[in-house]
Amino acid sequence: MGLFTARRLTLSFAFMLLLGFAATACSNSTGPESPPTTTPTMASFTGSWTSTSVAATGNVCSAMTWTITSSSDTAVTINYRATCGGEPVTGTGTGALNGSTLNWTTTGSAANTCPFALTGTAIPNTSGDLNLTYGGTLCGIPVAGSDVLHH
Repeated sequence: MGLFTARRLTLSFAFMLLLGFAATACSNSTGPESPPTTTPTMASFTGSWTSTSVAATGNVCSAMTWTITSSSDTAVTINYRATCGGEPVTGTGTGALNGSTLNWTTTGSAANTCPFALTGTAIPNTSGDLNLTYGGTLCGIPVAGSDVLHH
């Protein structure tokens, strides 16, 4: 075998070895990592909360204050105060954690002694606040809306 042929075989072997390492490195890549997802715990919901809307028109609620207390790993008690449909309301409610959503219900009486009942969802957002949606009745009149509750 000539010197030229021996070098060519050595270079070919080195090139094949390099390709083998490159293929191994590529096959071990996991691709871009996705951010970890976390399911909110009951601690994401408990505490005192205040709504962002201080005044509302129409059949919506505003100036909400909530105190959410955990009663188990998946259930809460809610003390609620707001102005709904222009009437001050106070009441108590319950909530149940379902995945990352707190499904809740609250009932009570408005200042003019008519009943109200609301149901809705609360979902933690990336800022640590709660995105709130609700619907129900106040004195037999439908109310519905959404808000953001802050700690």
